[in-house]
Amino acid sequence: MNAKRTLTIALMIAVVGMAAFPMAASAASLSVGVDQQPETGEAVVTVTDNGTAVENATVEVTSDSAYAGNGTYETDADGTVTLSDPNETVTVQVNATADNATASSEAELVPHEESLELSVSQAEDGTATVTVTQYDEAVENATVEVSSDSNYTDNGTYETDENGEVDLSAPNETVTVQVDATANGANASGEFELVSLEDSLDVSASQTDDGTVSVEVTQYGAPVENATVEAEGAENYSATATTDENGTAAFEQPEDDQEVTVTAQVDNLTAETTLAVDGSARLDVSADQRTDGVFVTVTHGSDAVSNATVDVAVEGDGEYSGTGTYATDESGEVALPLPQENVTISVTATADNETATTTTDLTVEFVEEQGPFGLAVSQFVSALQSAGFDGPPGQAISDFVTGNNPGNADGAPGQSGDAPGQSGEAPGRDDGDDDDDGNETDTESEDDAPGRSGDAPGRSDDAPGRDDGNDENGDADDEDGGPAANGGNGNGNGPANASERGGPDDGDDAEDDDSEEREESEDEAADDEEDEAADGDEDEDEEEDDDEDDDEDDDADESGGSDGAPGNSGNAPGRN
Repeated sequence: MNAKRTLTIALMIAVVGMAAFPMAASAASLSVGVDQQPETGEAVVTVTDNGTAVENATVEVTSDSAYAGNGTYETDADGTVTLSDPNETVTVQVNATADNATASSEAELVPHEESLELSVSQAEDGTATVTVTQYDEAVENATVEVSSDSNYTDNGTYETDENGEVDLSAPNETVTVQVDATANGANASGEFELVSLEDSLDVSASQTDDGTVSVEVTQYGAPVENATVEAEGAENYSATATTDENGTAAFEQPEDDQEVTVTAQVDNLTAETTLAVDGSARLDVSADQRTDGVFVTVTHGSDAVSNATVDVAVEGDGEYSGTGTYATDESGEVALPLPQENVTISVTATADNETATTTTDLTVEFVEEQGPFGLAVSQFVSALQSAGFDGPPGQAISDFVTGNNPGNADGAPGQSGDAPGQSGEAPGRDDGDDDDDGNETDTESEDDAPGRSGDAPGRSDDAPGRDDGNDENGDADDEDGGPAANGGNGNGNGPANASERGGPDDGDDAEDDDSEEREESEDEAADDEEDEAADGDEDEDEEEDDDEDDDEDDDADESGGSDGAPGNSGNAPGRN
């Protein structure tokens, strides 16, 4: 019984002791907060422990500016410290300590006169909402006045609801409104643009660092999902995409630099924007040897680059007349002369801070492949002119002709020792080194050569003009009026007598001569008629043979026949 009573008294004393001496605050549960009063702008610091106000907690306020509330304080029974309204917006650091526990907080303090805030937003249907807040809290019963220069139907004065909002109707056309709000002795004003529904869709585009074209579609500032977006460029570039939940879409980088038009469409609404896009293509240069010259072409993607700087140099050994610095024409080309020897050139193009280089092997083989050498020379001259060659062209052309003329090759026609007219055995090419027998043989050969034998036309004793005067019938021939007797020129075509040559008439034999000539003409005419019928077939064969002989004679003439050829001897018709 006594033991029980003693235990009960001990427990009561323990409970009373705990109540008299509270437990120390837990460091994890101590907290500090800062709030400004809407009516005054004063800042109230509150220290709590597990939601319970902590009295006599130490509060220290500091800031980088000269704020009047900087200092050290102790909380009251409500666990609060009141700080003055700042003269300007200031950021303060607040540290609270209680029973070896510490809590900190940072807060921005705004002067009361600047505390009221105003915003306007539009919904998808075009309606507008005005929202008034103070120190980040909605302000009920704030006065809102809406005005504009246009005939907007919702111009007027309103009061905010418990959410601090005022609803306005969608405008028929885009309009700029002035909104003024007043609450708790503070004022806020702003100018806002209200956009009509048909103009509410907006699209923006930009190019990222990796070249991708990024597009964002919004309506009244809110992202639009599932909008169709199309991109069209001036350089055959096109792409289509659909926006995601963030209202964004992306296109691949085009090859060429160009202006790209981006169009967004959703719910019969359309928006459009343009963007200058850098293409993925880079500067490129090529050099191509053609039949009429060497042509350098500078491109950027599929575009020719005009006014690009082109530097041409020789790599390794060799010379080339086209080295130097040029500028491309409107087709992106530079024309260079053909080479005079096989050579490798380096071509460097520069445009818009980009550079491209290539090397090309130039050869002179095209001369043999392109046919007439004269054409090759003409093409070389044209290439010099196209390239703007500013030096004396004579030396360059001379070097080209000397180095590339196929007629100068050892195996060219007319250059070998066995070529026609070049051998020692050719007519007229006797080298004079043969012995006496050889000379004798040569003489015989020369006498037997075409046009040199005694039987050749115009070489026989019986040929017209070849009478040696020993003919037994010479007197008769003379009497018959032969060419020798009549002073002919030896070719049988001379006048029959002096009178026909325009010489003086002897007068005595005129009538006899005329009679003899008439008789001879009549006889010859009769003989001719008889011969024509008999010789008809033979004439056709002879004409064919004559044609073949004429062809052979033409070939001989082209080869520059010797003096002994028919028609070239001194006694040939027309040669004496």
